[in-house]
Amino acid sequence: MRGTIVLAVSAALALLAVACNGDGETPRTATPTPSPTATPTPTATPTAAVEYPPKVSLTERGVYLIRPDGTGLRNLTPGEEARYGFRWSPDGSRIAIAARGRDTLRVSVIDVDGGAELTVFDGSDWGEPWIGTPLWSPDGGQLAVPTGPYWETAGWHTYLVDADASGEPAKAFEGLPFDWSPDGTALAFVEYSDKGVTLKTFDLDTHTATVIERGLALHYVAWSPDSQRIAYSIQPRSSAPEEVVIIDRDGWNRRVIAERGSRPEWSPDGKYLAFADSTGCLAVAELASSADPVCLARGRVLRWSPEEDAVLVRHEASLRLVSLATHEAAEAIDLAPGVLITGRVSLSPDGQQLTFVGHEPGWSGYYPGDLFVANADGTGLEKLVEPSTGIPWGPEWSPDGRYIAFVDGRTGIS
Repeated sequence: MRGTIVLAVSAALALLAVACNGDGETPRTATPTPSPTATPTPTATPTAAVEYPPKVSLTERGVYLIRPDGTGLRNLTPGEEARYGFRWSPDGSRIAIAARGRDTLRVSVIDVDGGAELTVFDGSDWGEPWIGTPLWSPDGGQLAVPTGPYWETAGWHTYLVDADASGEPAKAFEGLPFDWSPDGTALAFVEYSDKGVTLKTFDLDTHTATVIERGLALHYVAWSPDSQRIAYSIQPRSSAPEEVVIIDRDGWNRRVIAERGSRPEWSPDGKYLAFADSTGCLAVAELASSADPVCLARGRVLRWSPEEDAVLVRHEASLRLVSLATHEAAEAIDLAPGVLITGRVSLSPDGQQLTFVGHEPGWSGYYPGDLFVANADGTGLEKLVEPSTGIPWGPEWSPDGRYIAFVDGRTGIS
């Protein structure tokens, strides 16, 4: 995670003074009580609600791109009725879109600048019931495409496809992929059965799988930056709580970081592991130390500072930069005055801006609301897009920071 985090925290102090006139002497004689007079009831002046007129209003569902200034709007899937998921290529020049419709089950790769579209996976005639969002390899050369039954975890399998559509899809393994290793040599995946889950790694060179651990349920997997270790949260058995574990990629040197926790995330240098403890607090463990993890703040990691000495934490509608050395947090920055954040918050690659899904007071609906953009210090809030029904997937900045991608309508897939 790179870039500069801009957190211009401001504090306003108000001083109230009450002036008391008179000499303070108690009257020696009774003062007649004046006859009561009718006092006009003051009329309450309603506080005007903050309104954010959208730069763009949409009427058609689909996968959209838009620049953070509101220009360059493009519907990448016009006229189609399907559910969608997308992933940016590592360099931001392409976007992979998974589409599942009545007669459609495919993954397309679209060139953002040239507009060329390639169908890299088409399972429409294969009898596959559902498709998941594809995962790009770190070099952008391949995609891992999961397919399987919509309402079940068992029965899924993953294909490897070339991003330039030069070869035929190849079935890699049974199970759902979590992520590629940063060096691109392996995939971490989970195989489901009626007995629970099995975490495995798939070697891209030998096409062999290594069993890492078995348990009742597994919810999160993260590779270390050097690709040598894996962190995950697993419930080992029905009577046990979910625990945070790190282990070598070959299944050796298992170490429990927290007996109660979830959602582990590595620092970019691999020295720290952040996770949510059982109380909902963001805890950080220094892996080279035997000291207990430290609770920093409530919330989730949005970004590590460029110096990796602090963590930018999101808690509900605020951001806090928390020092790893002092455990002190700066004053929270309000991301959206008068706007309730109901969906994903995404920071631009340079850390200067953020985008999120939210809605204004009085809005009602099943899906999260509109697309907003603001500076990272909370200023400059604007409603970027008013979608046709809501945004169930995204927003997500392109890695080069030029575009924001999102899905409009009840068309998101996981």
